[in-house]
Amino acid sequence: MQECYALNNLNHMHYRIPVFLSLILCCQTCSLGSFAQTKGNIFTSDIDHFWQAFDSVQTTRDTIRQVEIMQSLYIDKGTAGLREFMQLRNFDAKRLVTVIDSYPLFWKSIRSSTLTIPPQIPTIETYLDKLKNVYPDTKPANVYFTISAVRAAGVTQDSVILIAAEIAMGDQHTVASEFPDKRLANFFKPKATVDIIPIIIHEYVHAQQKGEGKNLLGQCIYEGACDFITELVLNKPLNQSYLVYGRENEQELKAQFKKEMFSEDLSNWLYNGTTTKTMGDLGYFMGYTICKSYYRNAKNKQQAIQQIIRLNYADAAEVKKFLDDSKFYN
Repeated sequence: MQECYALNNLNHMHYRIPVFLSLILCCQTCSLGSFAQTKGNIFTSDIDHFWQAFDSVQTTRDTIRQVEIMQSLYIDKGTAGLREFMQLRNFDAKRLVTVIDSYPLFWKSIRSSTLTIPPQIPTIETYLDKLKNVYPDTKPANVYFTISAVRAAGVTQDSVILIAAEIAMGDQHTVASEFPDKRLANFFKPKATVDIIPIIIHEYVHAQQKGEGKNLLGQCIYEGACDFITELVLNKPLNQSYLVYGRENEQELKAQFKKEMFSEDLSNWLYNGTTTKTMGDLGYFMGYTICKSYYRNAKNKQQAIQQIIRLNYADAAEVKKFLDDSKFYN
C-alpha cells in the first residue's frame, strides 16, 4: 500500500506523501482493489455529502444528534472509498464531529477549495486519457475524493486511489493555526495554490508500479518516476517547490546524494517536508532527474517509459543498473 504522497510527505500517497494524526506511510496489507471496476471512475460525491452534513451539524449543539446527522448524511451515503478510508485510518462520525468542532477556522478556509474538485472531473479524465497515450498499458483505477477527518492525505493501492480533499487542497491560505501539531501548517505553507491534476496523474502512475524501493535510490526513483511521467503527460515543467529548489541546486544535491543513495535511511531526502529546516522531499527531485536523464539518453523513448514505470524498485541490482544506464553520474 502506498500512502499518497504527491500529497507529499504528510503520509508517507502520492502528488504522496512524518506523523500528524498517523500521517506516515506504513506498509500494511489491505484489500483496496476488491471494489475496483474494469473501467476507472472518479468519485466526488463524498465531498458534497460531507458539506451537507457539516451544515446540518451546525444547527444543533446536541453532540449525540450531531453524530447522528454526520452518520446519516455523510457516512451512510458514502462511497466504497470512504468506507475503506474509514477502516484504514480509524475514523467515524464521532471523530468527524470532534474535528469540525475543534478546528472551525480550518474548515471554513478549506471548504471552497474542496468544492473546486467535482467540476474538474472532465479535465481530469482528459489528462488520464493523455496518460494512456504516453503509457498505453495504463491500467484503470478508481479515484475517490473524500473527507478523512484530517486523518491522512490519502492511500493508493493497485487499482484504487483514495484522496482526502481537505488535506490535498490545502495551501498557504488554509488556516492551520488551530492544530497543536505544526506539521500540517508546514505542509500547506510552500503551496501558493493547488492544482489537483498533477496530483491525480502522479498517484495514477503509482497505481501502475510494482512496489516501493528498499533503499534510498530505489525509493527516490519510485517517487521521481511519477513526477517525470506526470511532466510528460502535462507537456510542461512541474513547479513543485522541491523541483524548483532542486533545479537551482542540482550539482550540490547530486554530490551529496551520491554519498547516501545506497543507504536504507530515507530521512534526509524523503517524507521530511514537515520537519526539515530547509527544503524537504528532495529525493523526489533526485529520482525525477535520474528518470529524466534515463529517458533523454534512451534511443527508444516508448520503451524507456515502460522501463521507468515497470522497474523493480526493490531490486538493488536492477535499480543500480537503471542509474548506470541513465548516465546521470557520467
